[in-house]
Amino acid sequence: MMPITEFLSCTDLIDDFECFSYQQKHHAKTYVTGLIASGNKTVEGISKRVLQSKSERALNKFLNQYDWDEDRLNRERLTALQQRNETRWSQDGVVIIDDSVTHRTGDQLPNAGWFYDHAENDTVWGQNLVFSQYADEKTTYPLGFRLYEKEAETKIDHAKALIDEAHEVGVPADTYLFDSWYCSQELVEHVESYDRDWISVLKSNRRVEYGGEMIRVDALAERIDTTEREVDGETYNIWTKKLNVSKLGEKKVLISEKVTDDEDEKNPVKYLVTNKIDAPTTQLIRTYSMRWRIETFFRDSKQDLGFEDCEVERDAGANRHWHLLMLAYSCLRLGVADSALGTVLSQTTSLCNDLKHSLKEAVQNLLSWTLNNADQGVDGLMDELDGVFI
Repeated sequence: MMPITEFLSCTDLIDDFECFSYQQKHHAKTYVTGLIASGNKTVEGISKRVLQSKSERALNKFLNQYDWDEDRLNRERLTALQQRNETRWSQDGVVIIDDSVTHRTGDQLPNAGWFYDHAENDTVWGQNLVFSQYADEKTTYPLGFRLYEKEAETKIDHAKALIDEAHEVGVPADTYLFDSWYCSQELVEHVESYDRDWISVLKSNRRVEYGGEMIRVDALAERIDTTEREVDGETYNIWTKKLNVSKLGEKKVLISEKVTDDEDEKNPVKYLVTNKIDAPTTQLIRTYSMRWRIETFFRDSKQDLGFEDCEVERDAGANRHWHLLMLAYSCLRLGVADSALGTVLSQTTSLCNDLKHSLKEAVQNLLSWTLNNADQGVDGLMDELDGVFI
């Protein structure tokens, strides 16, 4: 059985973190618990929901003034995840690079500006963060992030720094995944400098050499004959060949069109490119599909963990908020790993689904206890409830 209190008690791993003092550990637990359990993820909302005194002063000091190292926190978080088989990274995993835009108001927020949001297909005011994410068949969690600032380092620069960090902390994943925006000569050469593989999407106007001329990859799709194949229960029309790709050199190009009756499905045709020249086609499609894990992280973090709710106007405070959010996400992942339903939950990609499954399990076990302990009466039932709900 995994009661909800046990699910949230994964914050106890903070007790082993050396980046915090004794009192700071209490504040860290309070903030992380608030990100998970509070409807209002601001400092004020968390203090009202979690702290009995309802005072936000201590939490504000913890975010903005207290002396603790968020980079060390991140290293200790990743170390804690390696202590469990269910969350330990492996060579078969992937590292995903992508960015997400927060929807914010106010011009005093760190590095706020107008950014194009692909999810909204529009320009929005907010902050743009570049993330790296680990994923494999059993788990997924963020590795690190960089807050993008216009007129300073590019998003490619931030992506390269995140790749350097992944190497420094010992992430053994063989393959990096990114979308067409990051498919640049500079980034793929950086990945390859660590003797790693990569898979990306090509923009439809990217040029490849075919039949002795350089043509757009979407024009190439009109000249070739595809082969129908089934991958994980889905049907695709596929064509692949080693080609010279503009600015990337000789790489493997894969054109795949998902066969679907859903007219609203976006981008059924994908133009994939990779340095994994000898990899089987089905493996490339299956591996690249894991890039979706970072999209679910963005969605879950925005909907459930306060990704966009930080109102701190200082750079350090905002940076710490997002580091504590990654800790909250990791605590939930560790909670899922402890669940008796862990094998089933490892196949899901949304924290909402994870939490629903965990709650369902708790209720099922409570009903089972009630049926098997009919002689305990109401008092016994209430004692059991204390261990299930917060």
